[in-house]
Amino acid sequence: MAFANKKILLAGLAAILTLGATHSVQAADEQPALRNPLPGSASTAAITPERVKRDYWLAWRLAQYEWLDKVAEADPRIIAAICSHSGPAKLLARHKHLDKIAESDHYLCRRLTQWNGATEKLLRNPYADKVIALDPQGMAYALNKKPSYGRMLGRHEMLDSLADSNRDFPRELSKHIR
Repeated sequence: MAFANKKILLAGLAAILTLGATHSVQAADEQPALRNPLPGSASTAAITPERVKRDYWLAWRLAQYEWLDKVAEADPRIIAAICSHSGPAKLLARHKHLDKIAESDHYLCRRLTQWNGATEKLLRNPYADKVIALDPQGMAYALNKKPSYGRMLGRHEMLDSLADSNRDFPRELSKHIR
């Protein structure tokens, strides 16, 4: 009798498993279509230059982003929006891929030198030679605004490469070193 009960129990279990398996296959085939996304969920979550100009903390996070050079290649206006804030501009001036970012935005030196703190960080960055070489006028504006930057720039190892790329740059620099 015990053997017959076990046989019935196993037959019932097998029936339940096969019924469940066929039911799940039918349920997978008859899934309802996904509903439309909520308004404002994905479309407004995109990072735009206008949003970065308004949101200081978003600009701060973007300035810290390691692959900001790839973002700058996609949309150089993001860099201009980051430089509209002083704190994120300081972070951007210390970025390790600053030379690649300057390739995307040739006016990066002017954008950074509008802030005194960012100018000092830029002059201490070892990758600043390419930034200044692409836009020496930005450094000239900074030197006119605060001549003490001339001493910092005169001690920098990139001065020789800047003198080679722009013959008038040492003459402009000598006017500001006191």
